[in-house]
Amino acid sequence: MATTRDEVRVRRAPKYPVFILGGVVVGVVVTLIAVLVAPGRDATPFAQAFGYFVLYGIAIGAAVGSVVAVVLDAVSSRRARSVETEKTTYETPEADDVLDGEVE
Repeated sequence: MATTRDEVRVRRAPKYPVFILGGVVVGVVVTLIAVLVAPGRDATPFAQAFGYFVLYGIAIGAAVGSVVAVVLDAVSSRRARSVETEKTTYETPEADDVLDGEVE
């Protein structure tokens, strides 16, 4: 049995895909509201206008979500704290080392 001590930094890091997908959802919702509220030509159907502008909403939303995740990651790295850990390793007997005795 061997025991080693080490000092590690512990922090909470954001999950980037969650923030990117959240930004995409917000981008789609904002695009939907903008297309519903904005006055448009009667010749342009709603689905066509929404489909066109949602591409911009998705891209901008994903970018904003990524920036928020990077900022939160920087904040969490400043708040990281150091803790001391202890690692214990146990040696397992080799297959050739047969122990005599009974198993209960």
